[in-house]
Amino acid sequence: MKFGIAARLSWVLALVSSLIAGLTGLYAYRASHDLLVQSAKNELFNSTTVLARRIFYMRQEVSRDLHMLARHPASLAALQQASAAQADQLATLFEMIMHTNPGYFQIRLISAQDNGLERVRVDRDTDRPLRVTGDDLQEKNHYAYVSETLKLPAQSTYLSRIVINHERGAHAGLEQPTAQLATPVMDATGHSVGVIVINLDLNGTFASLAADLPPSYQLFLANQSGDFLIHPDSTLTFGFDKGQRVLLQDEFPDTRDLVAGKTGQVVLEATEKRYAATPMVAVFMGTNTDIASEESALILGLAQPLAHVLERADQLGLTILQIVGGFGVLGVLLAVLLARLITRPINTMSAAVERFSSTQQLLDLPLDRKDELGQLARSFATLQNQISQQIGELQQSRLELEHLARHDVLTGLPNRRLFMERLEGALERSRRNKQPLALLFIDLDRFKDINDQMGHDAGDAALRSVAQRLQANIRKVDTVARLGGDEFVVLLDNPSHRADVEAIAQKLLDSMHEPISFGSHSIAISLSIGISLYPDDGDSADRLMSIADTAMYRAKSERVKRAGAAVL
Repeated sequence: MKFGIAARLSWVLALVSSLIAGLTGLYAYRASHDLLVQSAKNELFNSTTVLARRIFYMRQEVSRDLHMLARHPASLAALQQASAAQADQLATLFEMIMHTNPGYFQIRLISAQDNGLERVRVDRDTDRPLRVTGDDLQEKNHYAYVSETLKLPAQSTYLSRIVINHERGAHAGLEQPTAQLATPVMDATGHSVGVIVINLDLNGTFASLAADLPPSYQLFLANQSGDFLIHPDSTLTFGFDKGQRVLLQDEFPDTRDLVAGKTGQVVLEATEKRYAATPMVAVFMGTNTDIASEESALILGLAQPLAHVLERADQLGLTILQIVGGFGVLGVLLAVLLARLITRPINTMSAAVERFSSTQQLLDLPLDRKDELGQLARSFATLQNQISQQIGELQQSRLELEHLARHDVLTGLPNRRLFMERLEGALERSRRNKQPLALLFIDLDRFKDINDQMGHDAGDAALRSVAQRLQANIRKVDTVARLGGDEFVVLLDNPSHRADVEAIAQKLLDSMHEPISFGSHSIAISLSIGISLYPDDGDSADRLMSIADTAMYRAKSERVKRAGAAVL
C-alpha cells in the first residue's frame, strides 16, 4: 500500500503538531516550575527580612524597658541608700513589666559594689513572677553582662552571648536558652553605680515570632561562628554547651561565605546530606547586633520543603500531560484537514507561552475557537490563571506579614514601629512648616487588677474598647497607636493651642467614664495621660516620647480617683 503526499503530509503534520504540543507543554511546565521556585525564594527572603526587622524592634523594646528602669528614681535610691521602700517599689515595677512581657525570664538591679551583689531581683517561676530576697541574692561581678555594662555610657545597651543559662537559682530560666540585655544606672555625677539586667526567654521569643509564619516554614538561628541556636531539630542546638560543634556551614555548605562575613545573605536549595531525601529552599541573612555585645552578628534563616513549593506544579504538570495527550490523538485524526490551520495557531501559542515565561501574561490565544486548538488555548489560559493565583497568594502572604509587622494584633492599631515612623514624618513636616504638634502618652490605671481579678480575656476586651474610644475621639489626621501592654500614644498633628491639647486629653479621659461590659461584669476604666509639645518640650521623637512618658507617670502618681493629664 502506497502512501500519497497527503497521507505523508498528514503523518508529518500529526507528528509535528504532537511534538510542538509536547514541547509547549514541557516548556509551560518548566516555566511554572521555575516561577514557583523563584516566587518561593522571594517570599522566603521577604519573610526573613520582616522577621529580622521584628527582632530588631523587639530588641529596641527591651532596651526601652531597660532605659526606663535605669532612669527610675527607685533604681538609684535602692543602690545608694539601700532603701527597702524603694526596693519594694522597684520590685513591684519589675513584676508589672514581667506580667506584660512573658518573654522575660528575669529582671535584676545589680550593684557595682559588693562584688556585683543583686539588690532587687524578680524571676519567672513557672508562669508567675517571684521576688528573690535575702541570702538568695547573688554576686554577679564576674559575669561580663555586669562588668562590661558598667563601662558603657548612659542609655547604652549590652547584649550577652546567647547560651544555655546555668546560673544557680534561675527558676524558670535555668537550663534554658537565654540572652541577657543590660544597661548602666548612673548617679548624679554620671558614674555607673549599678546595672539593670533583663534575661530573655529565647525559645519563647522566637516561638512568638514564628507563630505568624506559614506552618511549612522552618526557623534557624546561628551565632557569628555558625553554631546553631535555633534549629527544627532541638538536639542540634547549643552544641558548644555539650562539648561539640554543630555548625550552619556544615549543614548548608553554601553559607560558608555568609559565616565568614563575605556576603550578607544567601538564597539556596539544599539537596545534600540530611536534605537529600527532602530538599529544601532556604534563605539565610546576617544581622549585625549594632550594640555592645559578645555576639557581633547573628544569622537568621527560613526554609521550606521544595516538595511543598512544587506540589501545585506537579498538579499542573498532570493537567498539561492530559491536554497534550488528548491533542496528539486528535492531531493524528485531523492532520489532513487541519494541516494549514494548525500551523499558525500552534506558532501563536508557542510565542504566547514564551512571552508568559518572561512577563506572566498570556495573550493572543485563540480562545474563541470551537475546535481542539481553542480547547488547548483555554487550557493554557487556565494554567496561567492557576499560576497567577499562586503568585497572588504568595504576594498576599507577604503583605499580611508586612501588616503584622506594623500593626498591633489585638487592637488593630499601629504598633510602636509604625507610630515612630509617623512621628518622625510629622516632626519633619512641623520643622519644615514651623507648626506645632503634640504627643499624648496614655497608660491604663490598675490594668493589672483587671487581668488578675477577671482574667486576660477581660483585659483584652478592655484594651480593644479603649482603642475604639480613643480612635472615636480624635481627628482623622491624628494617630493613635498601642505601644505594648496597656500603653497607648496619640499624635496630634498641628494643634492650635496648648489649651486645645489639654481639652483633647480631657475629652479622652471623659470618654472612659462609661464602664465596659464584659459578660455579666462591668469594667471601670480610667487613664493617666502625659503630654509633650513640639517644639516647647523637645525637637526629637525620643525626647518627646520621654517627656510624655515622664509626665504620664507623674499624672498617675498624683491622681486620686481617676487618671489625669500632665504637661511638661
